[in-house]
Amino acid sequence: MVDVQDAEGWVVTGHHDDVLTYVGPEESEDPGQLAVGLLGRSKRHRDGTELRVVHVEDRRTVADPA
Repeated sequence: MVDVQDAEGWVVTGHHDDVLTYVGPEESEDPGQLAVGLLGRSKRHRDGTELRVVHVEDRRTVADPA
């Protein structure tokens, strides 16, 4: 877990250095490392399993038929 310097809350790390999960202070009643870490892991898991596309924008043009 990483303490955030310019905001309140925590950043939970994982197995990959580039994957970080922010946990805001209002999300956890228990500010302990274990509680915040478990909440961060839960959020990361949901993000990976419950993804839902909300918008796709395709600005490619259709090629002229030959």
